[in-house]
Amino acid sequence: MNTYELREYLLARAPWVDRAKTVDTIKAGDPYREVKRVAVGWMSTILDLRAAHELGCDLFITHEPTFWEHSQEERELRGVEPGLTKQRFLDQTGMVVLRVHDTWDYWPEIGIRESWARGLGLTQLVGEDETRLHGVYAVEPQTLGQFAAQVATRVKPLGEDCVRVMGDPERPVSRVAVGVGCLVPDKDAVDMGADALVVCYDGATYWRKRERIYELGVGVIVVEHGTSELWGLESLARYLGETFPELEVHSVANAPVPWTVFPRDSAAG
Repeated sequence: MNTYELREYLLARAPWVDRAKTVDTIKAGDPYREVKRVAVGWMSTILDLRAAHELGCDLFITHEPTFWEHSQEERELRGVEPGLTKQRFLDQTGMVVLRVHDTWDYWPEIGIRESWARGLGLTQLVGEDETRLHGVYAVEPQTLGQFAAQVATRVKPLGEDCVRVMGDPERPVSRVAVGVGCLVPDKDAVDMGADALVVCYDGATYWRKRERIYELGVGVIVVEHGTSELWGLESLARYLGETFPELEVHSVANAPVPWTVFPRDSAAG
């Protein structure tokens, strides 16, 4: 199998993708070279690419850009550092890079949104928008503070050492909305009955998204972009491994994870 054939397989099962506009294109390497070992990761950082190379992978499947630009060709930052270093590495190794974004965001049952919801323990879907980007799930009635603690516990193994919350911690919560990466739930989810939204920083800026939702009286819980999509990429790796047993598929997750610094208690020294 080669990368071109793998891309065609995914696109053929994703009728929602506009082939002329999709960013799900090959970013580096020879798409017709046979591949046997595949690495799947959220973002093709230099750390992830090096880890894939050490595993002997011929192909790296990434969900987010390789050269930090959401476009088909990703040219703007490819020719300056650290893009130059990354391009040299790809040239030297011959590794192929394929982006799988538009296909997997909407993929039913095991795509990004459903994997994120399932990882958070959200299993009772009570509403979704027409695009299926946003879903509202019923949870056992509890406070916003209690649910936020549940989210924090669930995402800790992904490297996120805390979550940020806006809203009254005692506010009752029984309907929670999640979305797909930066395409976070908004007032559409509130209109479907959500009283808490789980969003990512990249898709929910403070004044345009989070504070506005807060003024609607809805709780907002915020995580990093990668955190909300890592489970979806693990699902993709499993799917490819099961669908193509001739491929050896690995999950890699080496993108740098932000860590939290708390002020010292001056009284304690």
